[in-house]
Amino acid sequence: MMSWVVIVLTVITLIVLYLGWRLIEPLSVGRKRKITLWLALAILLFGHRITWFLQRTERYECLACDSIDWVGFTFFGFISILIFFMLVRDIPHLLGVIMAGMKKLFVKRSRRPYFIQPNVQRRRFLLNASNGLFLATALPMTGFAVFTARSKPEVVRNTLPVVDLPSGLDGFTIAQVSDTHIGPTIRADWARMVVEEVNKLGADMIVHTGDLVDGAVDGLKDDILPMADFSAPYGVWFCTGNHEYYSGVHEWLAEVEQLGIRPLVNEHTLIDTGKGRILLAGVPDINAYRLEPSHISSPAGARKGAPEHDVSILLAHQPNSVFDAAKAGYDIQLSGHTHGGQYFPYNFMIHLFQKYVRGIYLHDDTVLYVNTGTGYWGPPMRLGTHPEITLHTLRKA
Repeated sequence: MMSWVVIVLTVITLIVLYLGWRLIEPLSVGRKRKITLWLALAILLFGHRITWFLQRTERYECLACDSIDWVGFTFFGFISILIFFMLVRDIPHLLGVIMAGMKKLFVKRSRRPYFIQPNVQRRRFLLNASNGLFLATALPMTGFAVFTARSKPEVVRNTLPVVDLPSGLDGFTIAQVSDTHIGPTIRADWARMVVEEVNKLGADMIVHTGDLVDGAVDGLKDDILPMADFSAPYGVWFCTGNHEYYSGVHEWLAEVEQLGIRPLVNEHTLIDTGKGRILLAGVPDINAYRLEPSHISSPAGARKGAPEHDVSILLAHQPNSVFDAAKAGYDIQLSGHTHGGQYFPYNFMIHLFQKYVRGIYLHDDTVLYVNTGTGYWGPPMRLGTHPEITLHTLRKA
C-alpha cells in the first residue's frame, strides 16, 4: 500500500510541475500571481488526499471531507483531460527539439552565420492561445462527464448463449451490478437509487462483480445499508474486487454477509430451480494475493467437488480471469473492473492494457461479459461510457 501512495504522490507532483511549466509560466502576469497559481494548482491536486487523514479523526465533519473530495476529484478529472491535449501538442515539439539537438551533434555545421533567432514573443503567444483553446474544450467536456457519471445507470439487456441449456433455464435472468465504489463521492442516496432500479427488473438472481466500496467499514457501513434491500428469488451474490483489498477485505466480507449478500471466495454454490441446475462460483480479484496471501484466485479451485449441473457461471472481477476460467471449463464469466475506460481519452487508451474491455466476448468456449461499471472510480466523470446495470438472460445456443 505504501508503494501505491508513493506512486500516486509522485505522479501528482510531476503533473503539478508540468502544468506549472507549460500552463502557468508562459502567462504574461507578475511573479506573485504566478506563485499564487502554482499554490492553487498544488492545493487542488494534493488537497483531496488530505481527506485520507481527516476522515480518521473526530475533529472534522465528514461533510467537509466530502466537499474536499468532490472538488479535488472533479478538478483532477478536468486536469487529466486538459493534460492529454497539452501532451498531444508538446510531445511532437519535444521530439523535434531532441532531433534538432542530435542533428547539431552529428551533422557538420554550415559556415554561414545563423542570423535567424527564435521569436520568443510569438512562441509565447501561440502557447497561451493553444492553452486557452484546450481549457475552453476541457471545461464543458468535464461538465458533461460529471452529468453522465451521476445519471441513472443504463439498463443493458444482454443474452448469454449456452450450448445444451435445459428448456427450464431458458429465459433465466441475472441482474449484474459492478464497480459501485461506494466511497468519497458515492453515498447512500446513490446506492438506494441503484437498488431500486435493479429490483424493478425482477431478475431471478442478482450478482455484484466486485469493487463494492472505496473505504473502511467504519466510514461507509451506513452508506452501504441500502444494498440490504436487493431482492431476487435465487439470492444476491458477490465476488471481491481489487478495491476491497485496499479497504479491509475481511471486515467487508463480514459486513456484506450481514446485508444478506453472499460472498463467493474461491467457492461455489448450486442453485437448483427445479427446472435446471446452475453452478455459481466466485473468485477473489486476480491480484488479491498481493495484499491477502490466502486469497489466491483459482477458478479451477472454486469449482472443485462441484455437483452435477446444467450451466456453470463464474463471478470474477477482472476480465483477465477468463484465461483460467476457460481452462477450468466454465460456460460463462461475468466481470467488471475496466469501467470501459470511464472517460475520454482513457476509454480508447484502455485497449492498450486490456484485451476485453466492455460487452460480450467468446474466449475459447467461455462466454465473457464485461460490465462497464455501475458507479465510477476517482473523478466523478464518464465520457464515452455510461454507468451500467446489466440484465442477462440465459438462452439455448
